Amino acid sequence: MRSMEATEHEIYPMMLFPTFEARDIEASVNWYTRVLGFSLVYSMQDDRNRTHLAHLRRLKHQNILLVPRTDDRTEPCPGATITLAFSDEPVDAIPAFNAFAERIARAGAVIEGPVDRPWNTRDVVVRDPNGYRLVFSTPDFARMHDFETTMRGVRKELPGDRAPGADL
Repeated sequence: MRSMEATEHEIYPMMLFPTFEARDIEASVNWYTRVLGFSLVYSMQDDRNRTHLAHLRRLKHQNILLVPRTDDRTEPCPGATITLAFSDEPVDAIPAFNAFAERIARAGAVIEGPVDRPWNTRDVVVRDPNGYRLVFSTPDFARMHDFETTMRGVRKELPGDRAPGADL
C-alpha cells in the first residue's frame, strides 16, 4: 500500500464496525457521501492509486469499512443488513428523519419507507450499490407504550398463523 489519507475524525473503540465488500470502492464512497451523508474518515491506495480500503462515518458509532470484493460475482451481495440509529440524541427526530428520507430519495437512493414499525420506530430501508441493506431507524416517542402493549402490536404484525391466546 502506498498512501493513506486521513481526516480529522475522532478515533474511538467501535462496538460494531461492518465491513462491506465493494466492486468499486471509489464509486461506493461517492454514493455513501453524496447520497447518505457519510464522510470519508480515511482511505488507502496502492501504487496505482486504486483504493483498497475506505472507512466511512455518518455519526459516532455509524462506521462502515469498504474493502475490495474478493470474488468474480457480478450480482449484488446477498442481502446483508445493518441497522443504524438515525440520531445520536434521545430526542424526537421524526421531522428530521422524514426530511432525511426525502433528501436521500431525491439524491437517487431507492428507499422503502419511511415506515412505522410496531416496536415504536420509524424506519427507512436503503440498498447501497453493492446490494447491502441499510435500515435507518429512529424512535417514535409519540407511539411508545409499555413493553407488553408494544409486544402485542409486534405480535399482530407477525406473518403466519398464531396459536389461540398467543397475543401475549
